[in-house]
Amino acid sequence: MNKFNNVQPPKQFQYKNQSVRIKNYYEFKCDNRIYFSQTKHIDLAMHTYKFDIEILSPIDDYGLALDFNVVDKIYKQYLAPYLDKQLLNETLPEMNTTAENIAFWIWEQFELNLPTGNTLKKLNFYENATQGLVLTNE
Repeated sequence: MNKFNNVQPPKQFQYKNQSVRIKNYYEFKCDNRIYFSQTKHIDLAMHTYKFDIEILSPIDDYGLALDFNVVDKIYKQYLAPYLDKQLLNETLPEMNTTAENIAFWIWEQFELNLPTGNTLKKLNFYENATQGLVLTNE
């Protein structure tokens, strides 16, 4: 006898008709040349960047927000092939591949691919363990 055998579906699935912010975390390793002037640059080999995003998502009739797996699929399909184990100077649009510009590109990719009704609210982008930047939609 399983302790869940007597559990029945609720009469009401949705507790509140509101939205929540869901949060997903990602990290990737890449190679990257960052320019500080026309002649001065730094090369980062197998550098680790980390970021998390917050998405405002409505609660559906079953009491569920946007599935985390949907967000992961967006990352894996539209972002990871250009970021993870890549030379960013070759895979991203033509730009200085600074943390700021990488973060803006990541934001743009999620905005373009999120299901309708969900809104990207915040992106925390970490250049290393102690430094990073924040983008918001405000």
